[in-house]
Amino acid sequence: MIVPQIDRELGMLNYMSESEPVSGKLREKLSDFIVDEVLSGKRASRAFLGKERFEGSGFHYYVVLKYERIEDRELIRRVSRALGGRVGFAGVKDARSVSFQFISSNRRADMELRLRGAVIKWVGKGEWISSGLNDGNHFSIVVRGVEELETIRRFPNFFSYQRFGVRKPYNHEVGRALVKREIEEACDLLAKQGYDASETRSLKQLSERIGKELLRFYIHSYQSYLFNLLLSERLEHGLSPEEGDFVLKPGGEISIYPDEGELLLPVIGAFTRTKGGWLEERLKSLLRDEGLTREAFIFRELPEISSLGDFRKAVCEALSLKSKRGRGFVAFTFFLESGSYATSYLREIIKPRDPVSQGFI
Repeated sequence: MIVPQIDRELGMLNYMSESEPVSGKLREKLSDFIVDEVLSGKRASRAFLGKERFEGSGFHYYVVLKYERIEDRELIRRVSRALGGRVGFAGVKDARSVSFQFISSNRRADMELRLRGAVIKWVGKGEWISSGLNDGNHFSIVVRGVEELETIRRFPNFFSYQRFGVRKPYNHEVGRALVKREIEEACDLLAKQGYDASETRSLKQLSERIGKELLRFYIHSYQSYLFNLLLSERLEHGLSPEEGDFVLKPGGEISIYPDEGELLLPVIGAFTRTKGGWLEERLKSLLRDEGLTREAFIFRELPEISSLGDFRKAVCEALSLKSKRGRGFVAFTFFLESGSYATSYLREIIKPRDPVSQGFI
């Protein structure tokens, strides 16, 4: 099945299922896309409404942030300024949504603070919140312009559109230039995204101009693109674990086939290693096509942005899935573990011919 041009540019080259595309549309109303973070079994929306609190022994203060229509970096800047100190969070949400999110702070917040586009409420104390340490997210999503949709549970765990940006130059293109040490090219791409990187000649100078966190974000976007390419090839090859594959065992341990478990694929970094078979062959081919070695992800001139690599499930499952049909819409509620994208799940169901006009981006 032919995928849209933007999908190909982001490394999402195919689908797992064979259903036909439908014309459903996301986000006709902002309330059609609600993201509710789950941390230690507690939902942020319930904490926001005062129905749940954190009574832990941690030394850090917890707030819930309710927000809409704010880009992630601008959001964190506003929250940090409002709380007057350092903040921790598990991951940013989709800007085109109503989102409820936990934030940790080293300073006590007032019971309620209001920002432009956001409300902050204090909900207790606990340990510091860092990237990926939430349970996941609960989603409430309405797809309009359809009378019914096929309900699936398992879907390819692609990094979705939000990871890469709305239009060229995509975030991973900046990341590729950084990994290849093509600093002038990276600065040109950043200028097209609206950043002032003029007269920058080194990574260190660039980090002083736009910040290490943003450089790290671009590099992770490039790793996400490489993962998408690898997953696309694996969907063609087959998803059953085989020689050389890594698997996630039921207890959470990463092991090697023939141990039983869920198929993992590498998020390629400097320490990514292979054990033969299909994965080793395809990984070498992918890096060769990109003109890279794994060691390129080590930045000796700026160690803080180096990336050692990781693993990610090839296939994810929508849990606690419920759907309801109405006149001209289908509503879904489901839970996804941390790091998985609701739009990847919906892409597999809808197979949008035009992801932009259909509200995926």
